[in-house]
Amino acid sequence: MQVRPVAKPIKANLSNLAVVLVNPLYPENIGSVARACANFGIEELILVKPEDLTRLPMEAMATKAGLPILEKMKIYETLPEAIENFNLVIGTTARLGKRRLVHYTPKEIAKEICDLSINNRIAILFGNERLGLSNEDLFYCDKVITIPTTEKASLNVSQAVVIILYEIFQEASSGPNLKKPELATQKEINTMFKLIEATLRAIDYIPHQNPILWLTNIRRFLTSRELTSREVKIIMGFCRQFLWALGKSPKLSFEEEKEPQSDKSEETYQKDKAP
Repeated sequence: MQVRPVAKPIKANLSNLAVVLVNPLYPENIGSVARACANFGIEELILVKPEDLTRLPMEAMATKAGLPILEKMKIYETLPEAIENFNLVIGTTARLGKRRLVHYTPKEIAKEICDLSINNRIAILFGNERLGLSNEDLFYCDKVITIPTTEKASLNVSQAVVIILYEIFQEASSGPNLKKPELATQKEINTMFKLIEATLRAIDYIPHQNPILWLTNIRRFLTSRELTSREVKIIMGFCRQFLWALGKSPKLSFEEEKEPQSDKSEETYQKDKAP
């Protein structure tokens, strides 16, 4: 199908957006997603533990437009490793259980993605063709979106990518933008949550049934605040002091113990702009 090019996006930095496929099963779908990324200006495609990377079907579905995306795509063994340098992670799901905390459609969240993309790296996660994202995967997501369909509908993963990227691209192609501060990275967020979990366990405040879902609620509550590195540092300091008062000392690795370094809060951002 021939498409009519539109003006370049002026309301977003699309180079800060990445599509992440978690445990994709079929090379044809990887190729189709690469093509979708190319159509809507997304240059970064990330795979987490793919099942099959046969080149011929991938390249056939990617077509000429998507081949550069395939050549540059990154592959990781674990999801935390794949997203550690992103500031915001958005998950996608077709399952709407009450514990999944799905509050957005692609159209509703497109403006927020565009605004934050100016100063922040954003990953959009898609699960595999059979099961989608697991509860463990969704734990790492700051926000979760779903595509409204009829009850009998079933979207291919590449179709889902097209719909979501289309909404982002349409929002990005019109109107002025106000810059947002840089958020904490996922590596900083994950370190903070290890300290939070250690603190909650120290006071026996984690239920024994479905702890991952309970902790996901806590994580989603805090990340909805769009934390900067400075705010993460404050929370980590509070947890350390609380554990110290209880006579506890969580053992984190040397890298995890490093203080957040990428603070770009509004105050810092204004200083950067000053002549």
